[in-house]
Amino acid sequence: MIRVLLRILQFLFWLLLLRLVVRAVARAFAAAPARPRAQAPPPQVRAPEDLVLDQVCRTHVPRSRAIVARIEGREELFCSEACRDRARAAVARAS
Repeated sequence: MIRVLLRILQFLFWLLLLRLVVRAVARAFAAAPARPRAQAPPPQVRAPEDLVLDQVCRTHVPRSRAIVARIEGREELFCSEACRDRARAAVARAS
């Protein structure tokens, strides 16, 4: 009976010692300084851009993306080539 109790105490002692070692290792890694992470570049903020109105479909489009065409001596801005072609066809029909 005493041998069984001694074995149980010995098992508990080794279990407690193992737990202390695991905790010490975990604390050592937790206290280690973290390596600095690479910071993501700040997001690029674009300056606001003027919007122009397509006279055919009444869509607003940024000036840099607008399609420019000369119709009857005036510079017109369009949202797409289809709108430009519709405006040219309307001028051709009117003449």
